[in-house]
Amino acid sequence: MDDLQFDDLDFPLGWCGHCQREVLTAVGDEGDARHCVHCGEPIDGPIRHARGMDLADSGYALFEEQGCGRPDCGGGRCGSRS
Repeated sequence: MDDLQFDDLDFPLGWCGHCQREVLTAVGDEGDARHCVHCGEPIDGPIRHARGMDLADSGYALFEEQGCGRPDCGGGRCGSRS
């Protein structure tokens, strides 16, 4: 399982009437119902699944931080080197 790559992962998408766009969905507190990850509204329509490599078509991207995560990292100022 450690060899899974982002491009191969499966993400559930659905149309959010409130956001007026296709959105990533999550399971809500009340069971199997899917909800918009942005506004929390229920997704009433069909759910489609997209691989990570296809999420850009729906306006999503993978954000990867660079450096150690410290705000003063980079430009030769990284505190983890000292």
